[in-house]
Amino acid sequence: MQNLENRLWVTAVQQARMVGMEYSVPCSRNVHDLIAAGINNMRRQGRVSETDLETADSNLSRLISSMISTTRDLGTGAISGEKTKIREGALVQAKELCPLWPFG
Repeated sequence: MQNLENRLWVTAVQQARMVGMEYSVPCSRNVHDLIAAGINNMRRQGRVSETDLETADSNLSRLISSMISTTRDLGTGAISGEKTKIREGALVQAKELCPLWPFG
């Protein structure tokens, strides 16, 4: 299942990078934990087909989009020479979208 986690993590990182953002260290741990929990839910439910993974990927993208919007709304700017950091508060706000399978 590590490959599934890696695939979803790549989605999360690429989506942030596309808008010039990255995760703070604590937030990246929380996103990793969210992904791991989602993969565990998938495994427990026996839903690990490519179609299921595409659904999980799409729902994770919705969560990340919400985190990006929250970060922008908060006006959290970057320190000179660094990317804007997505912080834990943005993840908390994004979780209001849940339950988004398999993350909620």
